[in-house]
Amino acid sequence: MVQLVDRLVERVLPRIRRRRLLAYPVAAGIFLAAVGVRIFLADWLPSRQPFATFFFAVLFASLIAGTGPGLLVIAASLLFTWVFYFSPPHHVEGINAGFALLAFAVFAGLIVGIVHLLNRKVESLLDERDRNEALLQDSALGELQLEQLNVELRHRLKNTFAVIAGLVSQSARYNSDVQSFATSLSGRLSAMGTAMDLVATQSFVGASLAELIAYTLKPLVPPGSSRFAVKGPELIVPADIANALALTLHELGTNAIKYGAWSNETGIVRISWKLEQLDDTEANLELVWDERGGPSVAPPERRGLGSMLIDGGFPNAKVERTFTPDGVQCRILAVVKQTTTRRTRGRRSLQSS
Repeated sequence: MVQLVDRLVERVLPRIRRRRLLAYPVAAGIFLAAVGVRIFLADWLPSRQPFATFFFAVLFASLIAGTGPGLLVIAASLLFTWVFYFSPPHHVEGINAGFALLAFAVFAGLIVGIVHLLNRKVESLLDERDRNEALLQDSALGELQLEQLNVELRHRLKNTFAVIAGLVSQSARYNSDVQSFATSLSGRLSAMGTAMDLVATQSFVGASLAELIAYTLKPLVPPGSSRFAVKGPELIVPADIANALALTLHELGTNAIKYGAWSNETGIVRISWKLEQLDDTEANLELVWDERGGPSVAPPERRGLGSMLIDGGFPNAKVERTFTPDGVQCRILAVVKQTTTRRTRGRRSLQSS
């Protein structure tokens, strides 16, 4: 079974994306399947969520067939939804048809764009593997490095696909309308895409913690240099932790804009982290998100997906959130393993224990 999945990810999907005569029919089949599922679930899915299955169709069409077929599925979904949900006499009450269609087009386009970057990274890694195979095929050390690259490729692809599918499913579950679903999903996918891009620039070894924080929160920080401060030693976090931490930071930043320090004109957010060495291989990592000068905040009345990503998204970590009259403070405590690799040139690379 594992070999079958590896062959599918490494061989079959890239070939489908490179053959237009095959990719577009595959995308059409995915769209028709989404239509069938939407019709079948019509009695269970409210009419206010006409795009529920089409977000999945756009995601899978982009992953399997490529960017062009993904855009085709967006266009077909817009046409289908307009004809059967928004045009007279099918108009759904309480929904602005133009705004709903535009929101779907924008956020579905963001999904296609992020998956396009993912597919490019995957294919570049496949090309790198092929080049290494040609250069190192006569070397025992080269054979070992090639196997490590193959293992890394399989691991990253499986994790990424699983995280994307989980985000789509959970975002749909915790949002009751198209606009909020699309907004929350696109923000989370963008945060994950930022982490993936930073990890890829380090040859999949990891990402700089300072850069991860800066790039993830850059779209959210209000104007003004004094609204955001970062302090901590240089650290390299591996890909799995980088993805989880990016999602956690995105949720904290979004909450700060809606309810916290960034919702007014004076509030600030400070992020700091430190290490406490336990032995030669392990250390305690403490990362603190601290809001000051914002309105008084209280714990949320219900536990949504955002709270779940903050409190449980960081693997093997203890997360403490405190709601004070001055703002939210969030402390992330984790025991991490430290390794030094040639690619990091002596910088610390952290892995959850």
